[in-house]
Amino acid sequence: MRKERLVIGLLACCLAACSAQDSPPDGSDKGSTTTAATTIETLPQALDNTAGLQTVAEALKETGIEGVFREKAAYTLIAPEDDAFARLGDPAKALTEADDHAALAALIKDHMLTGYMTPQDIAAAIKASKDGKVEIPTLGGGTLTFTAAGGTVSVAAEDGTQASFDGNPVTGGSSIAIPVTGVLKKL
Repeated sequence: MRKERLVIGLLACCLAACSAQDSPPDGSDKGSTTTAATTIETLPQALDNTAGLQTVAEALKETGIEGVFREKAAYTLIAPEDDAFARLGDPAKALTEADDHAALAALIKDHMLTGYMTPQDIAAAIKASKDGKVEIPTLGGGTLTFTAAGGTVSVAAEDGTQASFDGNPVTGGSSIAIPVTGVLKKL
């Protein structure tokens, strides 16, 4: 298990390094088949200007996690769309409207990966893997498992929640957000 986690960690670093070399320094992804939204100073600022990702943009601000994106380090945010939060109903509303933002911060960290990884990077890693899946650790200490079927990349959390990549990634600074159809944590 330790050896497997080491290999997964190295794969994540390799993905981040490959992506950083392939992406222009302005953060745009001009060589990809999926067009990223226009780069703005930071990822949270870019999300502020992206329809359908307002809940996660607000969560970054309320938890203070937006400050991480001002640094030079690169992150990939697996960003649940507004509809994903809305489908969860009252539990999501309670989480996003709570005065104590610790649980919301934990949720966001469970959706963050170290390094800049485009959807194409993740799809290529899945294709290159022996078992058709890639496991990447989150900043929250969990692991997300990525798979592909029929041209769609899906992601699953350790608790069994799942989502699919949906739409164009959003870039800002040295980071990227990949919109997904679900929240990757049972509430």
